Amino acid sequence: MAYNEDSSASGHDEPWIQWFCGLKGHEMFCEVERSYIEDGFNLYGLRACVSNFSDCLDLILDRIGPDDSDDSHLTQSACTLYGLIHARYIITAHGLDAMYNKYAAKEFGTCPLVQCAGQPVLPVGLKDEMGADTVKIFCPKCQCVYHPPPVRSRSSHHNNAGAAGVDGAAFGTTFPHLFLMTFSNLVPDRLPSASAYVPRVFGFRVHLSARQRTSTAASSNSASSRVADGKAISKRLPFTRRSGTTIEPVQDAVDRKSVKGEEEASTKEGLAQDKSNDAGNDANSRSSKGTGPSSKQSKGDDAKDDEGSRKSKSSKRGRNADADNSSKGTGNGAVDSNSSSKRRRKADNGNT
Repeated sequence: MAYNEDSSASGHDEPWIQWFCGLKGHEMFCEVERSYIEDGFNLYGLRACVSNFSDCLDLILDRIGPDDSDDSHLTQSACTLYGLIHARYIITAHGLDAMYNKYAAKEFGTCPLVQCAGQPVLPVGLKDEMGADTVKIFCPKCQCVYHPPPVRSRSSHHNNAGAAGVDGAAFGTTFPHLFLMTFSNLVPDRLPSASAYVPRVFGFRVHLSARQRTSTAASSNSASSRVADGKAISKRLPFTRRSGTTIEPVQDAVDRKSVKGEEEASTKEGLAQDKSNDAGNDANSRSSKGTGPSSKQSKGDDAKDDEGSRKSKSSKRGRNADADNSSKGTGNGAVDSNSSSKRRRKADNGNT
């Protein structure tokens, strides 16, 4: 919480709550009613959030004076406790009314966006835990969250107590949205898309392709830098680091080599599978057309059978011809013997 030791001397006559809300940079705080703080039900669960809870509560309720609480740590804890109580108070009916008056007076500031034309803003915390983040401002017109403007002062200790040092948990994540739901008449019209700022160069509207080229150039530069880094790493790959008496390869190089080997193996396996599939398809097509090796072999066997049958037939014809010739030769011999015997008889008769 924004607190400085020098700011504790801002007066001893005013109540502690008024003194705290009057600090420079605490303009967003409202004064929590004393009756709300005295009700123990409203403080349930806060005892574990701060140390010296009872002393801090006595200091906030002016049960002990500032002279009795010279300890700066106690004052800091009291500021933290008040911030947690404040976050619960501003979402009650009385707290919303108190913040309504401050919103109407633009005590929370205005939106820094030019198109919003001075739209009043509301304080908001991005976290509900104390110490997580500082307070921000929410614009209900553009629906954006901004940093609050810094508090300017001549004294340096007031700068330390500015709004930039206020914890966001003192307002919480619920307040601005519940506020606009309660006071719906304060909800402004949304910022039209036509009011968006249009960048121009010499009066001409900048085309989106120019931004794309810029982003492409940036990405190419980053890609080239990554390639250069990869080349540098590849150059360093042969080097190894020693671990005791053994030499261990660089793990990155091993990983890249293993990945590359796996990719090459998978590629080769895929090519071999494709080739086997193509060969199977060709064999199937040839067998279906009758031009495969099996059909050729069957045709060769048929040709051999035909040739054998032709040879057997020719041999039979030759044997039949020889038989005929032999039979004819035997007949001729018989005729010749008969004629010779007749001639001999005639000769014998002549002689007698």
